[in-house]
Amino acid sequence: MAAHKLILLPSDPVCPAVSTTLLVGKLQAIGLIGRPREVNNDTFYPTGEHFLQLVTFLGCSPMIELEPPSDPVMLATDSTTGKFCHVFLESSATLRFRSDPRTPAPHCPGCHTAVADWQPRIQRWQSNPANRDWHCTHCDYSGDITSLGFRKSAGFGRSFVEIRGIYPSEAVPGETLLNTLKSLTHCDWSTLYIKE
Repeated sequence: MAAHKLILLPSDPVCPAVSTTLLVGKLQAIGLIGRPREVNNDTFYPTGEHFLQLVTFLGCSPMIELEPPSDPVMLATDSTTGKFCHVFLESSATLRFRSDPRTPAPHCPGCHTAVADWQPRIQRWQSNPANRDWHCTHCDYSGDITSLGFRKSAGFGRSFVEIRGIYPSEAVPGETLLNTLKSLTHCDWSTLYIKE
């Protein structure tokens, strides 16, 4: 089952990957994440002591569950479905595309027309990552496929800080968190809201 996620990633897809060891060290130092835990043969990080100061929740009274369940079966299920806030970290030398099945069509950076056939173009790039060129049929714009304007619904990256249990636009990363991530990559970071 899919989980709602707030994903932080470098704004520039060319930005090199940050090792998960460096990410863990920095994010634990500022109190975003706690000590690692194992679930479903993977490592997640419960929220740290300063999580609520580093991530700002919007709205009148959002329902936020920060404590992982103590029951191992519930922990495995609730982690997968995002029933509580927790963090997964991912870093890879390979550029990845993250989206969910409901991602709306991106816009051409040249004419801002919706690119209706974006999914087959992404699939072609995924099967041949060396070919990142694409061409807009409306305005003759040519560019890198990573220049498609998905806004905050999809994106390309090599490093991801994935916070599960956050609904679309329910929370935003604070300046301290973004500056900490920028100190690792020397480029700005942005946000995605997806369900995958």
